[in-house]
Parts: sequence; C-alpha cells; structure tokens
Amino acid sequence: MTELRTLGALTLRGSDGSELRAVLTQPKRFALLTYLALANSHGFCRRDTIVGLFWPEMDQEHARNALRQAVWFLRRALGDGVVLGRGEDELGVSEEHFRCDATAFERACAAGRPAEASCAFSRRRARVR
Repeated sequence: MTELRTLGALTLRGSDGSELRAVLTQPKRFALLTYLALANSHGFCRRDTIVGLFWPEMDQEHARNALRQAVWFLRRALGDGVVLGRGEDELGVSEEHFRCDATAFERACAAGRPAEASCAFSRRRARVR
C-alpha cells in the first residue's frame, strides 16, 4: 500500500516502504496527489475543478492536457490502482491501495474514535522527532 504522511514532515512511501522521490521532487504533481488524497474522504474530485485550481493560467484544452500528463505520471510512479478515474470527469485515490494519515485521522474523529485519532497522530509525531 502506498502511504502519504502529511501530519508533520511530508513523506510518500511505496508499498515496499521506499520513498517515492520521483513524485516528491515534482511539486505540482505531488500537490495534486495530496489534494486528491485529502479530498478522498469526500469522494472523487471533478476534473474541471482540478484544472481550475492547478492550472488557472491555461485555457481549458491546455489545462486538461497538463492534468492528463500529471495523472499519467502519478499512475506510472505509484503503480496501478492508486489514482482512479470515474468516468471522464472525476479523479480520486483508491482506499484499497493508498493511505493518507490526515484522512485516517479525520475519519477516526468523525466516527467518534478520538483515542484512535490521537494515538495515530501521536505515533506519527514520535516517528518525526
């Protein structure tokens, strides 16, 4: 499972535990992955919203092409099944193949499990020190 950690220092690790430097060194693509991961608790994101946020200076055709290239890069770097499309208009990340500490924390809080959320956050902070 690919894991993104945003609480504390940003890290991205593949299913084998190795740091995914190829993604971390691409700020806009890494930001796109983070956006999809954090929005994942609310479902898929619309492509037109994403292009407006990440490529506002481009016309629609060029912005959509930039998004396609970014998604292709992320899929290649992260492996099959991490970045998902739903139809032609939506993107998201797989809960089965991808984990984000911030969304896990948010879900535990929303489910009324503050001890689980606190414990996960405390473990994360202990590893960063």
